[in-house]
Amino acid sequence: MTLDIYIYIYTYNLRKVTIMIKIALVEDEVLEQSKINSLLKNLEEKIEDKIYLSVFDDGSKFLFNFEYGKFDIILMDIELGKDENGIKISQKIREIDKDVFIIFISNLVQYAIEGYTVNAIDYLVKPYSETDFENRLISVIKKVNNLHFEKVLLSTNGSKIIVLIKDIIYIEVSSHKLIYHTINNGDITVYGSLKDISNDLEKHSFSMCNSCFLVNLNYVEKIDGYTVIVKGKELLISHPKRKKFLQDLNIFLGIN
Repeated sequence: MTLDIYIYIYTYNLRKVTIMIKIALVEDEVLEQSKINSLLKNLEEKIEDKIYLSVFDDGSKFLFNFEYGKFDIILMDIELGKDENGIKISQKIREIDKDVFIIFISNLVQYAIEGYTVNAIDYLVKPYSETDFENRLISVIKKVNNLHFEKVLLSTNGSKIIVLIKDIIYIEVSSHKLIYHTINNGDITVYGSLKDISNDLEKHSFSMCNSCFLVNLNYVEKIDGYTVIVKGKELLISHPKRKKFLQDLNIFLGIN
C-alpha cells in the first residue's frame, strides 16, 4: 500500500510566519546593483518576510551554480554586458527551473513581449520609481508566500489529516510506514516509503540525511560531524548522503 500525496494551496485562515525570500539579481551595472540592494532593504522593513539577496554581474557566473529551487525570485537585466542577453540566460534558467519567478529589468519596453517566451512574471522599465518597484515585488512575494502554505493530505486509520508542508519537521521511515513529525499535529503514521514522496518534498527544501530520514531544512539547527540537530532532535547523517545533504543545506541558506 502506498501513500497518496495531494497538494493544495489555501489562501485563507493561514498563520503568518516569517519566510526567507531568496532573490538573485543578475545585473552588470554597479550603480543599479546598489540601487536595488537599497530598495530591497527598504522593502524588507515594510513586510514581515526576510529578504536574502545574491548579486551576479555575469549571466554565465549565475548559471554555473544555479539549481532548481535555489532562488524564489530572479531580477534579470536584459541588456547584460559581454555580449550576454537576459532573455537567452532566462531560457537556460527555464531548462533547470520552470517555477522560479523571473522579473525582467530593461531600458527598453519592447523587450517586455519577449519575456512571455520564458514565462516572466513581470517587467520593470528603467528608470522606475521606488513605489513601482515595491508594488511589483510585493505582488510576486505574495505568490512566493502562497507556495510556502502548500499542504499534504495524509490518510491514516480511516481518517484524513491536512498538514502544512512547512509544519513538517522531518519524516521517518519505519517498517514500511512513514512517521510525519509535525509542529501542530504531533506524529502522524501512514503507510508508504520515502521514495514515493521525496521528489515532491525536495522541491520544498527537504533533504535526506540518511535512508531513514527526510528533513525539512527550515528546522536544521546544527551540524556536528555526522549528526544533524533538527529542532532539538539528533539524527544521523549517513556517509553516502552527507555530501548531498550539506549541498542542499548550503543552497537553502544561500551559500554559494
